[in-house]
Amino acid sequence: MSQDTLGLMGQARARLGRNSTLMQALGGRRAFTALAVIVLAFTLSSCGGAGTVAGGGSHGGGPTPPPAPKLDNWVMYGHDGQHTSASSASITGGLKQAWRYDPVPLSGNTFGGMFNAVATTSGVYIHYSQYGATVFAGGPSMDGLSTTGQHQWSYVEHRDYEEGHWLSVFGSGVVLQDDGEPLDNPSTGALIKWLANSFDSWGETIPDATGLYGTNTFLADGADLYVYAYSTSNALLWKALQQKSTKYSSDGDGGLLLVNGTLYYAADYTDPSPNASGIYALNAASGAKIGYVATTPTSEMSADANNIYLIENSSTLVARSQSTLAKLWSVNLTFGSTAAPVIADGMVIVATYNSVAAFDPASGHNIWTTNVQPVYSGQYSTAMCAALVSNTLVVTSFDGVHLLNIANGADTWHGSVAGASNPIIVNDPAVGATVYVTDGTGVIALVPLSSSR
Repeated sequence: MSQDTLGLMGQARARLGRNSTLMQALGGRRAFTALAVIVLAFTLSSCGGAGTVAGGGSHGGGPTPPPAPKLDNWVMYGHDGQHTSASSASITGGLKQAWRYDPVPLSGNTFGGMFNAVATTSGVYIHYSQYGATVFAGGPSMDGLSTTGQHQWSYVEHRDYEEGHWLSVFGSGVVLQDDGEPLDNPSTGALIKWLANSFDSWGETIPDATGLYGTNTFLADGADLYVYAYSTSNALLWKALQQKSTKYSSDGDGGLLLVNGTLYYAADYTDPSPNASGIYALNAASGAKIGYVATTPTSEMSADANNIYLIENSSTLVARSQSTLAKLWSVNLTFGSTAAPVIADGMVIVATYNSVAAFDPASGHNIWTTNVQPVYSGQYSTAMCAALVSNTLVVTSFDGVHLLNIANGADTWHGSVAGASNPIIVNDPAVGATVYVTDGTGVIALVPLSSSR
């Protein structure tokens, strides 16, 4: 970034508090979500494959049959390209801590905050921040761990601005797109290649057998806002929805979804020029626009076999047709989170201001609501994931991790880590499920109480 940019960023950080993990993670969704999360926090505190996608279908026809347990890695935000946040795993009885790991910054640097983790049966990869005496002393950082929590490598981007986006495991590398887009070796942390840009690139990525899909959602001194795809050999395939924005323009949503050869993009532009805010459907092979609907998306999206689901206008859960983007139904919520709805057991499950609620994907009928209060840690944070084999919903809350029966929302157990967030599940048929959560300082591995680990 230029010195002008750095000065403005520095002033903003000073006002927000340079050590604030929450504010560093936040970025119209950025400011709005920051306020909402702060209010909520005060209220509550008084590489294997890319995963198995949950099947669609109407709850009216009965719950979705549970899959058989199998190897299932969690390699991106929302588990898979459809962001179902659901794993072919079984979790019953309760959870216990197997290990925790707190990253250590470079000598002379200060730890900034922990964001999220992705994992496979081969390794765990965490995203955190650090800073030092000079502008580029630290920045977005990654550590690679063994599945038993042993440190394997560290990578520091040496850039100046952090938003807390999720890592992705893509092909033979781990992708971090936060003020740059390095693709690193998952075994050593060595840089393989800079992808979209070596600086000033922020946004979500979706790894897939057909390529890596992503977006840049903030214009500083680098490239303008756009959506892109890379091949499996790390070559740029296409760019689409290229904006001509004024400096410091952003996309306050920036949600991506990959379903059956179509890439959906939810945009909330501060400077909608020339492309307007709304939901776009792009041909994943070419980037050609094949659909658009004007709206104000305020969350990540998820999908089943027929529809896409998201929060629009901050508090409305909306179901849209994948083929036409037409609104099929909508439900007003007290407050909708920015996380993608969970798709499990033939239901659409969302977090609200003070509860978790499940809806029929065909009609929007409320199936159940529980008063378990989900806890998030920032704009790109999540609080729920599903173990499909046992029909269990994992929810992070202020008083611990909760396990809910997805069929009826019953709270069957809670304990372990209080105030954690970003739960993910990796299932290894040889040893069973592992739940990973993050708190302000590190990552915690949780296993079923019956496990010998």
